[in-house]
Amino acid sequence: MRNRKLWVLATLFACTLQAQAQQRAALPETIKSRVAEVLLDSDIRQENYSFKDGHAATASPSRCALKTDERNLPFYDIELQCGSQSQYSVCLQWKIGAAVSKGDVMLARLSMRTISARQESGESVVYAYFQEGHTPYTKSFVSQIGAGREWKTFDLPFVAHKDFTSGEAVFELALGSLAQHVEVCGVQVLNFKEALSVDELPVTRFSYAGREADALWRQKALQRIEEIRTAPFTIQVVNAAGKPVKGAVVEAVMHQSDFLWGTAVNESALSGEGAENNLYRKHLKELFNTAVIENGMKAGGWAWDINRKANTLRSFEWLDRNGFRQRGHNLVWPAWKFNPFITKEIALTDTALFNRFIKAQFYERMAYTKHRVVAWDVVNEPMHEKEFFAYLPKDIMVEWYKLAQRLDPEAQLFINDYAMLNCVQSPQNISEYIDTIEMLRKKGAPIGGIGVQGHIGRQPRNPEQVLTDLDLFIPTRLPVQITEFDINTPDEELQADYTRDFLIAVYSHPSVTGVILWGFWEAHHWKPDAGMFRKDWTPKPNAAVWREWVTGRWKTHVKQSTDRKGTACLRGHLGSYKVRVTYNNTVKEVDCHLEKSGSELLVTL
Repeated sequence: MRNRKLWVLATLFACTLQAQAQQRAALPETIKSRVAEVLLDSDIRQENYSFKDGHAATASPSRCALKTDERNLPFYDIELQCGSQSQYSVCLQWKIGAAVSKGDVMLARLSMRTISARQESGESVVYAYFQEGHTPYTKSFVSQIGAGREWKTFDLPFVAHKDFTSGEAVFELALGSLAQHVEVCGVQVLNFKEALSVDELPVTRFSYAGREADALWRQKALQRIEEIRTAPFTIQVVNAAGKPVKGAVVEAVMHQSDFLWGTAVNESALSGEGAENNLYRKHLKELFNTAVIENGMKAGGWAWDINRKANTLRSFEWLDRNGFRQRGHNLVWPAWKFNPFITKEIALTDTALFNRFIKAQFYERMAYTKHRVVAWDVVNEPMHEKEFFAYLPKDIMVEWYKLAQRLDPEAQLFINDYAMLNCVQSPQNISEYIDTIEMLRKKGAPIGGIGVQGHIGRQPRNPEQVLTDLDLFIPTRLPVQITEFDINTPDEELQADYTRDFLIAVYSHPSVTGVILWGFWEAHHWKPDAGMFRKDWTPKPNAAVWREWVTGRWKTHVKQSTDRKGTACLRGHLGSYKVRVTYNNTVKEVDCHLEKSGSELLVTL
């Protein structure tokens, strides 16, 4: 009876939602007057849409209906009974009937509310984007949006990335992320051409739960950091006779954290000569203790591009001379486009030869890096890039890991993939990832670590959810590294705040042993908005966050005088230290390492 009452209440609530009038935020007249062309207006051309349903042939098809409310205003009613591995499996599309020129300043607008969504927050997850209507489907922008039970209007400014002929471009909403029921109205795409800049257009500001200054999750995380990342450090100073020295000044300076704070480096920027290259190396040394060569170690660049290989070798040697720990990336990326052009031809000819061809490419790279890298990403993105596995069984990866271990027994061997820690599907994707990892381990693959890329879009994931996502890896008892972290958003304030909170969250999690940015300078970044420095090397707010936390608070530098027992009791983050003791005109320096159990150091003057 109780369940029936709940069902009746839910039905009445849904009906109440349906009865609410649509709420659409008006575009300011000062902006509206500058519109050069209305490319799409769903209120005027209500029927000009199409719906793709990846569940149509299943027992749980989706549905989309064009309806009108009590004011005769149209809206789209979309309901999905189940989610998919890809958000693009269910899409609502509008074709753009006019031509668009590269560089045109555009604004996409829509209003949306959520009737129901199968996740704890109750918010929908929708991706909006403007793209080519045919392969390769390149996009001018893509943005994750979501709404609660109230109508919300989204303003999404962007710049056309190419010329589009009439009918070639489309505006789409991808809804396949989870089971959800949403209503959408007021869909528009406006072209301002050169009348306004992107910065002059309204934009919906994104945020995330837990951003507030006094957030409880952050307080708990900072406390965990003190518990798991720091330890007591006791230094006793005595004279030549072994008696305590009171008043000696003890200065302990961390020179390398046990935790990997790193970045991908561009081999041409690092190895080149000139003022820009010098600045690149300067900031690299100031901010990071670990590096990974972004592209030069990959199969497609190592043996098949002489110039890139030369830059890669110069970069590797520079990093080695300057004390950087290095990660190797990657040995196998199982898709044709990331490999030498003859790879597919060999696979089509002889699958046994194909496997030997893959393995043969391990030898030169791993011989060169042997004993000089801390880790290798042995297989990259096997959950998403599967073209090799049409010709070889998936468990062939076991052989690849065994070969990598034989060639460099000291390197930690990682698997690496994405679509985790950054969206509502993260727990599902992590579960599938762990299934793959455990299958390989049971068959003998010596996997030593789990790489989670950590690419973040405009709508960051709640840090508390990032922590619960990471908890899912605990049963594997394998270390986790965030291998390719970036936040691709033009909102620099949001970017800085989330950089701070993401770093706090992952540093507070006991499974995580490192964070690697996927680049730091806009001029050499695969997602320029994600950089920490602009092209002219002016720092962005996220660079200040990195300095404050990573090279400031979490890179211990303390000074204290010894007490009457000749003792200085310090506390620091785990890692390698240089301890400097000064007493009168005597100075002594000692290198030491702060362990999790704590360390004691005796310094004799």
